[in-house]
Amino acid sequence: MSGVSSWVEGNWFNAVQTAGVIGSLLLTAAAARREAKAREIENLLTISNHHRELWGGVHQRVELKRIFREDAQALTASVTMDEEEFLNLVMAHFQTSWRIAKVGGIITVKELAADVRGFFSLPLPRAVWEKTKGYRNRKFVRFVERALSKSDTGI
Repeated sequence: MSGVSSWVEGNWFNAVQTAGVIGSLLLTAAAARREAKAREIENLLTISNHHRELWGGVHQRVELKRIFREDAQALTASVTMDEEEFLNLVMAHFQTSWRIAKVGGIITVKELAADVRGFFSLPLPRAVWEKTKGYRNRKFVRFVERALSKSDTGI
């Protein structure tokens, strides 16, 4: 017992100091975790707001009604400026979602690929995609093309 008490006598300050450092590290880690969670929630709310703004009025805008037509007749007339502008915003939204999904965000890459297949299989979105994909991020283009090819082959 005298060995332990003599060690405590000689090292009590170091033990207290070490306990303080470890405690402060644990508190910092907990604060960082809370901060990361708060940032994730804030990002989710921001993206949800952007999504709502983008899609909120689309069905009330008569000039955009052709975008959701599944038949080939949707392309009998050229894509209008309003349609192309809206579709470019949607594609930018998809690209942002893809970047977030890659870092483990709100949606998975697999879920996003299913959304891409559904939306880009429509004639107007596909036409604007084909026209503009050369100006987009190459990795995002590869992601969309893979998603579409899975749809084309039935995989």
